[in-house]
Amino acid sequence: MGGNFECTQCGLCCLGIGEIVRMDKQLSQYGFIVKNEVVREMRQALITPEYRDLFDNDHSVQEQNTSACFFVRRKPDGKYVCTIHPYRLFICKDYHCCAARIYKNGIEAGRVKGRVSIVTKDEELQGIWRENVQKHPDPSRDHIESVLSGHGYSILFYDSE
Repeated sequence: MGGNFECTQCGLCCLGIGEIVRMDKQLSQYGFIVKNEVVREMRQALITPEYRDLFDNDHSVQEQNTSACFFVRRKPDGKYVCTIHPYRLFICKDYHCCAARIYKNGIEAGRVKGRVSIVTKDEELQGIWRENVQKHPDPSRDHIESVLSGHGYSILFYDSE
């Protein structure tokens, strides 16, 4: 089954990208030039009005994680937010933290990273994945979906095959 990627605002993408996505120049109080240091993409960005107080007053993410993006902040509910989201660089727009999410009884049980790597604390799912997906010579989406559904799991793939 395929679907659109849905960000959970966990912040993992933003916490390690600060050496690549950089604030190149400050143009005004809330205006910046943002730069991708790898491909040299540059664009103007504005701090979104709804996050300006958070941007001004909370630098705890950067203080706790020196590789965090200059523009990421943690909201009071613990979720992370990009304060320049409408103006973010292509690398940020294109980033998906996982290729698929696996569910059991409607609750996320694991995430697929890359093609056949899995991140899960569900020991049953780890065993099923190891034996039926990682050891398979060429596991297709149909194969993965069939194996998982046979064990009561469902999977939602994000990227097109």
